[in-house]
Amino acid sequence: MPRLLIILVFLFTSAAQAQNQHERFFEIAKNSGFGLNGADFFQNNKMNFYDVKYLKIDITVQPKSKFITANCSYKVLVSQALDTFAIEFKQNMELDSVYLNNTKAAFTRANDHIYVPLQPVATAGTLLNLSFYYKGNVAAGFFAGTDANGLDYSASLSEAFQAREWFPAKQLLNDKIDSTDIWITTGSAFKSGSNGLLKTVIDLPGNLKQYRWSCRYPLSYYMPSVAVGNYLEYNNYAKPASIAPDSILVQNLVYNSVPYFNQVKPQLDKTPRFIEKFSELFGIYPFYREKYGHSQADIGGGMEHATMTTIKNFEEQLVAHELAHQWFGDNVTCASWNDIWVNESFATYSQYLAVEYLPALFPTTAAKTMADFHSNAMSSPAGSVYVPPADSYNEGRIFSYRLTYAKGATALHNLRFEMQNDTLFFNTLKRYQQQFANSFATTADFKAVAEQVSGKNLTNFFNQKIYGEGYPIYDVTYLKHGNDSLVLQVHQTTSAPATTPFFSGLMEYKILSAQGDTTIRLNQTAPDQTFSIFYPKKPNGVIVDPNNWVLDGVGTIKEGVSTQPTSNDFITVFPNPVKDNISIRLPVNRYSLIRVIDVNGRLLANYTIPAGTTLFKQNLHLPTGIYFLYFFGSNRSDVRKILVSGR
Repeated sequence: MPRLLIILVFLFTSAAQAQNQHERFFEIAKNSGFGLNGADFFQNNKMNFYDVKYLKIDITVQPKSKFITANCSYKVLVSQALDTFAIEFKQNMELDSVYLNNTKAAFTRANDHIYVPLQPVATAGTLLNLSFYYKGNVAAGFFAGTDANGLDYSASLSEAFQAREWFPAKQLLNDKIDSTDIWITTGSAFKSGSNGLLKTVIDLPGNLKQYRWSCRYPLSYYMPSVAVGNYLEYNNYAKPASIAPDSILVQNLVYNSVPYFNQVKPQLDKTPRFIEKFSELFGIYPFYREKYGHSQADIGGGMEHATMTTIKNFEEQLVAHELAHQWFGDNVTCASWNDIWVNESFATYSQYLAVEYLPALFPTTAAKTMADFHSNAMSSPAGSVYVPPADSYNEGRIFSYRLTYAKGATALHNLRFEMQNDTLFFNTLKRYQQQFANSFATTADFKAVAEQVSGKNLTNFFNQKIYGEGYPIYDVTYLKHGNDSLVLQVHQTTSAPATTPFFSGLMEYKILSAQGDTTIRLNQTAPDQTFSIFYPKKPNGVIVDPNNWVLDGVGTIKEGVSTQPTSNDFITVFPNPVKDNISIRLPVNRYSLIRVIDVNGRLLANYTIPAGTTLFKQNLHLPTGIYFLYFFGSNRSDVRKILVSGR
């Protein structure tokens, strides 16, 4: 997504360097008119009284210039009685005239809005046609200049609140524009890029060309885009299996230099592979009937304009991030800026997925990518993935790399781990795309889909990992218990205890041994918990979360004093080997549940232990083989291995 922050994790290898890049973004953001804090941001409620059906922007702009002349036309459907049409537009732009239903209309301007009185009052179901003719120097929402390679460019960037800087815009996320045409006039030596398909190019007097783009997919208000420059066009094609033998056009507008093109062509040729892989993981590329592409401009990073990203360079993770936004952000858009993580965290995690599934196309590894996310997310102890209501218009908080991008990506990785089933996880993403296609979604919407697909109650997960703050910190003491058991005493604190005092969920532990390392997964249900596992080896150490599934810190790892079980805590299983009927002697009221697990980790049975039981008997009805009996109590667990012999 937008702005310079996207590239910080791509181009820098240390958290300190990434933080410096992050800070440089905010310096430019302030100078560019980004960094809105919401203190003086106003949106007239009358914009909720109509639905935008169609937008046409007819704009003239030259590379290296922010001066534009344009006319913008809307077709809107009134949804409730409307006496004044209201739309946002920055005061610094010169508005020459307004037309209502092809008749010149009176208008007023105030608070960065245009107001057009409607006489008579427009009733629900009325279709209004409005046109606005204007010109001026765009203060924000446009980048223009010459990059280090020699590319002359001008390009729009409207997210989050800069669409109104260069065209009259209804900047509300809950109303997508059903259909859009963008006509771009520029010098005949240049080319232009925009949304949808290029329908025609017309030669105009004065050594000008007009490029007519047409998009018939719904677009959020910040998606319409303009880019012009001294471009070379290079096209290639993606071929997702689900639409074979059809293909998807990938249209690239890059700096018109043969040496430069030869340098970036290997990177450009990776985009079709990314499209094909993401189509497998998330569902078919949502705009496949039109195209995907890139318009190059030095906007510092990338901006995921639907069907044609505006992008500084073609670094692989940047390309993957912006492409993923076509699913997460463009097809399904956050319903509010508080929910921005369903755009940005998902696109950031998609970078990781691209490296994981297509490692040969990247100069880094998936493990390094996730480690970078963790380093950034943990560079400060507090903060939530979800944007708090007080920061709804604060662009610095909305686009916080640490929270909205990196921490959110780690939360999705953690959700995948909690599901313990990649098919369920990716089916969740596909269902989410299908259910909210061409629309918008909240955090609660995504949670509901994840629960429906996985069958899990994810309330604690979302309360802790998305709405909560900070991350857990683990102290572990490990000790042998008899000849075949290992006890792990786990103490959890958190980095933001006032807000989120505890994080429940699965955790991996790697038990180190000269006889071979073993990785186990345990479910943390309390801050202080003791686990007992079957472990006949001699332990040499413990690594918490060896595969970085969970955003966490590690305190002390130490070996305790080995113990022998006493009569008070000993679990006796007999006979062992067993044919069918098994007896288990238990300490009173210490355990309430027994789970039977096979050597492949499959749950075969659950048995409830009645209160007060000291001798539990059960017919197992299991085929010959090795099994594990897991015993669970309120704050402890234990395990015993049994051998079932022929019945």
